[in-house]
Amino acid sequence: MVQLTAGNQKQDHKMKQNITLGFQILAVAAALGLAVSASAQSTDATTTASAPTTTGFGQLGSAYSGVAYTYDHVESSSPSEWRGFALDYNRPLSAGLDFNLGYDWRQGQNYVLRLTQQNLDAGLTAFTALDWGKPYLQALAGWEWQEGYGPGADSFAYSVGTGVEFQVAQPFVLTPFVNFLRATKFDQNEVDYGVKTAYRLTREWDLAASVQRDAVRDANDRMGYSLGVDYHF
Repeated sequence: MVQLTAGNQKQDHKMKQNITLGFQILAVAAALGLAVSASAQSTDATTTASAPTTTGFGQLGSAYSGVAYTYDHVESSSPSEWRGFALDYNRPLSAGLDFNLGYDWRQGQNYVLRLTQQNLDAGLTAFTALDWGKPYLQALAGWEWQEGYGPGADSFAYSVGTGVEFQVAQPFVLTPFVNFLRATKFDQNEVDYGVKTAYRLTREWDLAASVQRDAVRDANDRMGYSLGVDYHF
């Protein structure tokens, strides 16, 4: 989600600091996930027959569709709260390559305006399944619409991202990530960094959640949260 605002050099400097912080958080979270994963594998060494493989309970390499409730808080801004939903579809194309399709809708309102943002994108995720986790690279492209900002508020948008999916327990995966997003018509850049999780309730259903911080150029930072379910087929 990219916001329309006036530019300034202080925000550019702040965004650069947040980008550096984002990669530091990714490195720390990756190291933590690796340590927990290694510990879990050591603990379960005597029950190897019942332990899942690294591809058994993750999101990468799995065919699923999901829906989630989303909430965003924008610092020192009006509207400061945005609520909405997100739809996701993932389909393996081959070993180590997934097709992704996503849509999200959110709305914020203050005493004067009701603003709406929508995003539709599709792309590919390439990953490698290793004993300790699944590092991946992702590229998406699509369109963004904004209502309430004025006429013609829409833009082509794309994103690239990276992360690692760790299976830290038999039904549970943890995925630290960093994404770069750009809306070309709005001339807006954004870096998101955070952690996604998924807990497999049954073979078909999982509970998914995420928390992330968005560093938007020429705009206030934003915290984003989501909670939803995925159906694996």
